[in-house]
Amino acid sequence: MRRVVALAASALTLAACGTPLPGAPVPAAGFAPVPVTAATPDVRIDAPRALDGVDLCGLLDQDDLVEAGGLAAPPERRTSAFPESCAFPLGNGAPGDLALVAFHKPLDQVRRDQPDGHEETTLGHSTWLHCIVSKSHRTCVAAVAVAPDRSLVVAMDKRDISEHKLLRQLQPITETVLSRLPHA
Repeated sequence: MRRVVALAASALTLAACGTPLPGAPVPAAGFAPVPVTAATPDVRIDAPRALDGVDLCGLLDQDDLVEAGGLAAPPERRTSAFPESCAFPLGNGAPGDLALVAFHKPLDQVRRDQPDGHEETTLGHSTWLHCIVSKSHRTCVAAVAVAPDRSLVVAMDKRDISEHKLLRQLQPITETVLSRLPHA
């Protein structure tokens, strides 16, 4: 439970005031760079999703989490930082490694709160990626536009892992969760 609170606190830190990182953003493996055209909208939602009544803990299972270490314990519903969330404790790593699925504020607001993140797309939806390191834990968050007033947040917090490797684990999980949300 402490790791859930720590991940939620890390995700809130990401959402509120990330620290600047040197260098230019590099597209994450599997996430596609946003095509730049005069017609590109600020937020792209390929297929709006219906979020009411969704069981967030039912969106991932053991098979979905194998590449990230597998499910170490039953998912934990809701955290104080994200009331609409589910934390998935991960195995084969450090105690406390976990994935989080949550519904959050609109993507435009996430972008403003995480100015050091960068834009990608996930299955045709605008996605804001942001990673931070706190002590030896790295947290990467993908906020995906799924409705005009909400985003889907998929986050992973793991110890002693590179950003590249963590994003390679986060990307298929993000796609899986997005594909399982019902269309509006």
